Amino acid sequence: MSLFVIADTHLSLGVDKPMHVFGARWQNHEQQLYENWWSVVKPEDTVVIPGDISWAMHLPEALPDLRFLNELPGRKLLSRGNHDYWWTSLRKMEYFCELYGLSTLEFLRNNAVIYEDNLICATRGWILPDDSEFTVSDEKILLREAARLKLSLDAAQSFRRPHHRLIVFLHYPPLTRSLGSSVFTDLMHEYSVDICCYGHIHASVSPLVMSDVELEGIRYWLTASDQIGFKPLRL
Repeated sequence: MSLFVIADTHLSLGVDKPMHVFGARWQNHEQQLYENWWSVVKPEDTVVIPGDISWAMHLPEALPDLRFLNELPGRKLLSRGNHDYWWTSLRKMEYFCELYGLSTLEFLRNNAVIYEDNLICATRGWILPDDSEFTVSDEKILLREAARLKLSLDAAQSFRRPHHRLIVFLHYPPLTRSLGSSVFTDLMHEYSVDICCYGHIHASVSPLVMSDVELEGIRYWLTASDQIGFKPLRL
């Protein structure tokens, strides 16, 4: 059994939001994702999707996208991105999945999941103070997201063993644009996180475009779907 990750699936099967307007590599990206997923993921595997899953504005609109994911092989662990406007309370999403038979989908929110030798934590994250658009309102959201990550890390710590890999999945990158630290990296160092995967970055040239780069003991991957060829990355 293997653990995979792919962020920024940006599905829009229930709304009119074609992705090819963002560049040629997004042309027919759903079909690319479908074929590549089936080529590497087996039913017994788990795939983490850290945000920007669907362009739907409300949960019912997300049903075609969630069905698309549900029918792919493997167990899927979903966390929120900045464009997941359909995301609502955990109770409502779990009921929705039960109602429509979306049995392979689970949600990561203020919790930790153990899979084989991996401890999985996730939260959305947020823009960092080095962003030119960062405001006082963003500071509040940033601290709230850090608190959510801490809740997840505390949950993981309660059943961590020496052989476990502790993996954090964020939507926003936890590093500044110059690869500096943040409240998220401080927490990850405090809890001795082994791996951090994130999405959100679609630029082709950026210090944040990283693949298995180790910084101060933590290995980082950018896992936005277009950056990894719309193929789930095995960790």
